[in-house]
Amino acid sequence: MHEMSVAMSLLTLAEETAAGQGCTRLMRVRVEYGALAGIMPEALELCFEALTRGTAHEGAALELVCLPLRLRCVFCGTVFGGEGQEARFTPCPGCGEVAGHVVEQGKELLLREVEAS
Repeated sequence: MHEMSVAMSLLTLAEETAAGQGCTRLMRVRVEYGALAGIMPEALELCFEALTRGTAHEGAALELVCLPLRLRCVFCGTVFGGEGQEARFTPCPGCGEVAGHVVEQGKELLLREVEAS
């Protein structure tokens, strides 16, 4: 389960961000992840909770936002997408092509916001 290492990295980044502002307790951490990032949200939440239990950050909320897949057809330039990995195989609504789409959004994992005190 790679979610534990992801949670550890996110927690470290959030702590560094909070410390840079003179804060010592995380209240909320907002993470955006792409539909193709390979993140299992329930597992990531469980790992984050386990890592913060018994620390100054216990009870901090982990807010996860899944970014939909956005593709661009290399043949006609149409931008389209959807949710979930299966959207990769959707024919282009502009020309009907099913292969060769460029992923413009969907692979990212971003620490978007940290609320701390």
